[in-house]
Amino acid sequence: MDDKLIKMKKENDNIPIPEELDFVVRHAIKEGVNQQMKNKKYHKKLSKKLSAGVAAAALFFVVGVNTSEHFAASVKDVPVIGSLAEVVSFHEFKEDKETYKADIKVPALQGLKNTDFEANLNKKYMVEAQAQYEAFKEDMKYVESVGGGHIGVEGGYEVKTDNGQILAIERYEVSTSNGYSSRQFDTIDKKNELLITLPSLFKDDNYIYNISNNITEQMIANYKKDSSNYYSVAGIVEKPEEVSFVKIDRNQSFYINNEGKLVICFDKYEVAPGAMGALEFIIPTEVIKDDLVNNTYIK
Repeated sequence: MDDKLIKMKKENDNIPIPEELDFVVRHAIKEGVNQQMKNKKYHKKLSKKLSAGVAAAALFFVVGVNTSEHFAASVKDVPVIGSLAEVVSFHEFKEDKETYKADIKVPALQGLKNTDFEANLNKKYMVEAQAQYEAFKEDMKYVESVGGGHIGVEGGYEVKTDNGQILAIERYEVSTSNGYSSRQFDTIDKKNELLITLPSLFKDDNYIYNISNNITEQMIANYKKDSSNYYSVAGIVEKPEEVSFVKIDRNQSFYINNEGKLVICFDKYEVAPGAMGALEFIIPTEVIKDDLVNNTYIK
């Protein structure tokens, strides 16, 4: 790690986490711990609470510099490194004991001209990882309280897209003890230095139905080709109460790939049995072309 990156890390670590976000993380952990005493299947619920809380708080980070003078002042001095936007390994939370192991790697953007935007995103990634690590430590306390056991978590990131226009980053968390996993994505317009949301791509909410119908068609077609491709969707599942996929969320996880295609993402267990793993569906542009605001991003 070069001197500039070390300086960036030190300055980033010293940026105070806003009280609003700190409350979200701590409240989610507290509720998860209370739940674990009532239900042995608490881990997935705790992780989902943390993911949902941090995702909601992400909005604070992205727009915080425009709404909070204190927060803007706290991040404005994070330095730019290099001249091109890229993703680097920035920090790592580790625990390496005989029965408790955690390894959570934190990404950081560097090279954006808009240093406020860059710092906001980097701090969001740090807080996401910190929330994962805090949840792991609460898991450790619980396991120790019931006699011990083996638990582990791995967290990291993958650059899904990196071209002249788009930088897409996936952050993931995987429990090595129970198989639970979750993913989060950011799709960034590198030229205009802004975060692209799914609704921002479309004229209105009609995209929800067109994309959902296409995904359903893809699921059924995949199943007809190979019955091991079993999705929890009408047309495959016989019992209505077992259907888990009807339509995507308005802010469904997504990214834009290097070919300019929209990719809709689901976590493990979200729309199919766990054996199917985390799933991604490439949406043909023909399906959504009339819904798009323009073709700047989707080709």
